[in-house]
Amino acid sequence: MRHLIVLPGNSQKNKAWGELILTEYAAQFDSAFMLEYDHWESGEANINFTREEEKLCAHTATLPAGTEIVLMAKSAGSLLAFLAIHHGAITPNYCVFFGIPFDLAADNLFKDNWSPVDSFAIKAVAFHNLADPTTSYEFTKSMLEVHAPRITLIATNEADHWYGDTVTYNPSITSLLQSK
Repeated sequence: MRHLIVLPGNSQKNKAWGELILTEYAAQFDSAFMLEYDHWESGEANINFTREEEKLCAHTATLPAGTEIVLMAKSAGSLLAFLAIHHGAITPNYCVFFGIPFDLAADNLFKDNWSPVDSFAIKAVAFHNLADPTTSYEFTKSMLEVHAPRITLIATNEADHWYGDTVTYNPSITSLLQSK
């Protein structure tokens, strides 16, 4: 069984991104799930990584043993993925990241402890818009080179932080999912 998990970005408008990813990719999987964050309903400004990691762990506990998990995560969802994988809450077989905001996480989330990124050992690809106004391509590139050189970084050309150009992503995602 192959299962898709989608982790959207921080703000509630990212729910639409998650739905786009489900629409585009869910048919390639036996089942699919998008994590909806508590703060979208509570009105809090930011994701509670601990709480969402617990929910992610609870979801994966319901999957049959041996399920192949593919994780697609955008922005803050990418940071959640690194933390959840590092803490053992989830063990995906493949990861696809979009717009990893390492510059936004550097001061608060990771500070001087980049072990969630350093320990990352899953086959993965990361897309990052060269002109992303929310998070720096150059900073993400440099952090991946230092902390997670196994992740293939692909520069993309959308001029925003939306990451909806699935036509551009499809060849790399297909290649990743066919690798062993």
